[in-house]
Amino acid sequence: MNAFPLSPAQISAILGRLGYFRDLGQATRNGLTAGARQISAQRGEILYFKSDPAEYLYVVVSGQIKLYLAQSSQVEKVVALVGHGESFGIAPLWLGLPHPANAMAKSDSHLLLLDRHTLVTQARQDPALAECLMTDLSRRVMDLMHDLESCTPRSGLQRVSCFLLQQRPEPRLGSYEILLSSSKRDIAAKLNLSQETLSRMFQVLSREGAIEVQGRMIRVLDSEKLRQLHQAHCD
Repeated sequence: MNAFPLSPAQISAILGRLGYFRDLGQATRNGLTAGARQISAQRGEILYFKSDPAEYLYVVVSGQIKLYLAQSSQVEKVVALVGHGESFGIAPLWLGLPHPANAMAKSDSHLLLLDRHTLVTQARQDPALAECLMTDLSRRVMDLMHDLESCTPRSGLQRVSCFLLQQRPEPRLGSYEILLSSSKRDIAAKLNLSQETLSRMFQVLSREGAIEVQGRMIRVLDSEKLRQLHQAHCD
């Protein structure tokens, strides 16, 4: 991994776009900026393995990071795909626990790293930071519970339609486009499907007139029909 040049002002602006740093005072932001480390990771590079000590909060400046569990030598479960402006690693870092999954660069990536000492020091000096971190962690738990409730169905079609509905930029949009930022193989693994099953579900939804697939571009033509197909396959 090699350092890449970002100015303190750029680092501060990037951190300020994260939910739990957005409304902090300038002194706290400056402290976080001063403690930030910059790294680059090449495509395929492992950032850490499951059970490694959690030493940093990672912020993706560019590229994409895959969090995954290796279930066998040839099978993996994709936990999350983290892209530009998103972060990962806060929960095990804050709790002092090892990483629960592996992290690998899906593409050439630039990241900012904040160590636990920096976060804890700033949180002790600024209670607003501790509150923001707790709020974010709580929100992630609630989002996870929602995903488990709504997107762990028995039907492959329900999993895929749920995934597509979650990508809707605005709740009431009837049609929208999704440019898949990851390979269909990774998305299938995240949904606990085979790549062949994912492609077959896309074909079913296309025949129903709910979506149109052109390579990595998915056009949702009728989100209401997609929702109805999702509901129709609930037990």
